[in-house]
Amino acid sequence: MMGILARDNCMYVQMVHISREGVKGLNLRRSFWLSGLLFVLFTSAPVSGQEIKIKVENGVTVVHNPLKPAPPPGLPTRLVLREEIAIGNKEGREEDMLLQPIDIDTDDDGNMYILDRKALHIKVYDGQGQLVRTIGKKGQGPGEFQSPSDIQITPQKEILVCDPVVRKLLFFRLDGSFLRELSAGKMWLFGRAKVDSKGNVIGDHTIIDQEARSDLIKFSPLLKPTFTIGSFPIAKPPVFNPYFPLVFFDVTQEDKIVWGITTEYEFRVINPDGQLVKRILKDHRPERLTKEDQEKRSKEIWGDSPVPSDVRVDWPASFPAFQEFTMDDRGWLLVRTYEKTSDSKASSYDIFDGEGRYIARILLAQRPRHWKKGKLYTIEEDEESYRSVKKYSVSWED
Repeated sequence: MMGILARDNCMYVQMVHISREGVKGLNLRRSFWLSGLLFVLFTSAPVSGQEIKIKVENGVTVVHNPLKPAPPPGLPTRLVLREEIAIGNKEGREEDMLLQPIDIDTDDDGNMYILDRKALHIKVYDGQGQLVRTIGKKGQGPGEFQSPSDIQITPQKEILVCDPVVRKLLFFRLDGSFLRELSAGKMWLFGRAKVDSKGNVIGDHTIIDQEARSDLIKFSPLLKPTFTIGSFPIAKPPVFNPYFPLVFFDVTQEDKIVWGITTEYEFRVINPDGQLVKRILKDHRPERLTKEDQEKRSKEIWGDSPVPSDVRVDWPASFPAFQEFTMDDRGWLLVRTYEKTSDSKASSYDIFDGEGRYIARILLAQRPRHWKKGKLYTIEEDEESYRSVKKYSVSWED
């Protein structure tokens, strides 16, 4: 049957038969993500003649970035990461072991909240990597999980866990005590929820009928729809694009919503009322999709099995504009692209500052999961597919 990945961090939709398991690449039945070594990273030097153009069009600030980085004069553009803490041992004390960490967030004191999909709980570590407490367990009762996918430390100093299998949002105090839950009701495949400073919920809702569609919606604190931010088609069975569009979003400290669709190199910023206030664009040169790329992707999705007979694959000519983005607490964007690099273990990332200016291009061997207060957190996987969580200090140097 045809599968559609609705969220790169381990939530996906399976047409006809619905299942949520870990994902490897886009393999709909395996664990996800690669490993590598992360230390000192470099950027491309600015290219003469490249210029960032900022103007206002109909009340909307439009930041048009060139193909290459164009940082303001004197701005350091070499990102240096220094590993501080690694959590997760293959053997030894149980409190030091992680089974399948899939998401991470931190509170204002630097405590790390690691969501473990396989263990079905949250492990909380302090800033030095010492286990503080474990929250949640498997079950269907209050405060219990079935297949959690995302975690957020909300502006209200609560823990939000999204569990799309049971269509629930669960809330805990930071000490681990259960507070409440919200039911997504008929919103089948509702996930990746985030809460703003007013308690409103922003979430991605995937709908499958005659065609699959993804809606990004802002809800009230009681999960009543307020307005639709964006809506776009994903697929129309039996045709399947292995690189179908995905929506990514985040919420700033001012409750603005930054969002984008992977098929377009553009990020839109809307205010709390849903009004568009900024567009961040970058000139983009599509990365061509080769026959080898197609074969690799087919193996990631269907393994060694042939393409199902009821699926008609529609390969695009090029990769999408970007894969995903991470936003830090200052509003800086770290955008993972499909640009091919000389290091097969590394991915190319474009960095935009809080104004939306394209200031640097770097290579990362790991996928960033969280970026806050000058710290970058990753979930890394070794050659034996064992996952660990690492914290790095972030600094910019000339």
